[in-house]
Amino acid sequence: MRGFGFVLTRPAGENRAFAAELRRRGAEVVSLAPFRVVPRKDRDVLALALRAAANADVVVFASTLAVRHTFAVVPDWLPRGGVIAQGPATAQALAAHGVRAELPESGYRSEEVLQHPWLSQARRVVRITGAGGRDWLVQRLRERGIDAADLPVYDRIPCTARADWLRRIDAMVQPRLIVSSREALLVLPALLGEARWLRMAQHPLYVSSERLAALARGMHCAEVVVADSARSIDLIAAIEQRR
Repeated sequence: MRGFGFVLTRPAGENRAFAAELRRRGAEVVSLAPFRVVPRKDRDVLALALRAAANADVVVFASTLAVRHTFAVVPDWLPRGGVIAQGPATAQALAAHGVRAELPESGYRSEEVLQHPWLSQARRVVRITGAGGRDWLVQRLRERGIDAADLPVYDRIPCTARADWLRRIDAMVQPRLIVSSREALLVLPALLGEARWLRMAQHPLYVSSERLAALARGMHCAEVVVADSARSIDLIAAIEQRR
């Protein structure tokens, strides 16, 4: 990947391993965090909500961040029903706390999670995630008559772009954005500035789902490459295939 420049848009502190792997392959990398993740301030209220969620028929963990913040608040959290993880890393994080989780049969997006047989029989489902995340899964479950809710265990605080990050992006010949969340994609035009965003939108943009791809095309992105998932390994595979 020598000669390629990539801009990563995961939350602050979550880009290190991905950036290191891209640099190992010869790429230039800038981490442009659109927000940082912080614990909820109402810890006691959250602890009660998490203990209540443990009684649901199915609990869905959206990410490793959701796992981390759950067990930071309730270290002995233990579900009474089934647990679904939206990805192998999330399942591994749960296993480290003694919780066995199932994965969707194919893919790790909400659309694939919805196909899990447990969700066709459940009466109550709780999805543990971050504040402001996509509630698509919960809405589809409610349409089935299921008592479903998102339980946010952390907050997102907007970041401002550092001047040195923007200078490094401006120095790239063809800066390529890598985006794995709707929240990040929506704030990028304001975070980068309109002129810089429009320039970058002319180069390949790598996203983690068809849903994000549709949103990106509506935001004037000329070429959108869709990876199999938000995992670093799948995003790198999409980059390798495109080049």
